[in-house]
Amino acid sequence: MSEAAALQVLAVYGSVGVISDAIATLPWERWSTEDAAKRKKLPLTALLKKPYVEISRMDWLTQYTMSMCLRGKFYGEIVERDEDFNPSQIKPMAPDACSVKRNAQGFPEYRFNGKVINTDRVFHIRNLSLPGSLEGLNPIQYLRLAINKARMQDEYAAAYLTNSANPEGVLEVEDELDQDETIALARSWNAAHQGVGRAHLPAVLTGGMKFNPISVNPKDSQFLESMQYSASAISGMIFRVPPHMIGIVDRSTSWGTGIEQQERGFVTNTLGRYIGAMDEAMTEAAPGGNYVRLDLDERLRGDKLQRYQSYALGRAGGWLSPNKILAAEDEPPIPAEQGGDEYLVPSGAVLIEQAFQSIEDGKAAAAEAAKTPDTDPAN
Repeated sequence: MSEAAALQVLAVYGSVGVISDAIATLPWERWSTEDAAKRKKLPLTALLKKPYVEISRMDWLTQYTMSMCLRGKFYGEIVERDEDFNPSQIKPMAPDACSVKRNAQGFPEYRFNGKVINTDRVFHIRNLSLPGSLEGLNPIQYLRLAINKARMQDEYAAAYLTNSANPEGVLEVEDELDQDETIALARSWNAAHQGVGRAHLPAVLTGGMKFNPISVNPKDSQFLESMQYSASAISGMIFRVPPHMIGIVDRSTSWGTGIEQQERGFVTNTLGRYIGAMDEAMTEAAPGGNYVRLDLDERLRGDKLQRYQSYALGRAGGWLSPNKILAAEDEPPIPAEQGGDEYLVPSGAVLIEQAFQSIEDGKAAAAEAAKTPDTDPAN
């Protein structure tokens, strides 16, 4: 089973396309450290802006995702490094042109286009893999029977519409026909009635010829149900794509009760593996200590009402400033002198240590007042 054969199946093409589009449209972020309390956002490196000069960043991420989905691995060749020896250009490689095995010394040995390549030029990411394996599992090979079944169903459907794969009747003649006469009769009938454009044309029968129709109940064959099952199995079990994303909208789903919940399930359960593997690999290729990730905030953000409600809670709770909110909405900041960086302190909100200290101070003041003699003449 090749990529080309697998991609001829609608469910495969649709599922892989949905995953690739979702990842390719995510922006990269570079941070000084992975520690959220200490990190600062840094400018993108040349590698993150354009991983390979011959294609766009989106094309590079698309090729990464397609390779991971269909082959369970992604190979890239590091063809350029910056002055600090960090990768600045990574050329995507065709997965079938790359291989890895252990050499006589027990170390991984990579070959690109049949030639051994130094490991410091290899950018390798695996999808699902078994213990001890140097490569990821190839899904279209392991699951070739399920994918090929769907492919054959598509071919049968095309043949059914084009050639009427299921005969709708039998031509009956009184005389015996030899092989040439039988073939000539069949060809003559097909020439007049085969194909969508000639379907249901009236038949003119002469010489005692009869046409005996064959009745077939489409429901008994369960052909459509079988095709729908194959599509849902491929999208749901192999690629873990919500059915509505590839046009399956005629059945209920356990992905969630609404589009938003299904979207979050898709991000968590489907994209997480591809994004996590890429984040880890790009962080290793980044300058020492830096942390790189694909930003999912835009993908997970709610509608305008939900966002504004969350901003109001964050502002009232004291952890969001006006400029933080404006940045999340891609709006220009308010000058600092106008309060753009100010944080509110919720009324009645004090640290627990301060609350206990206030109680102790109150007790001490009361005790001191009790010791002080009353000098008021009225008393």
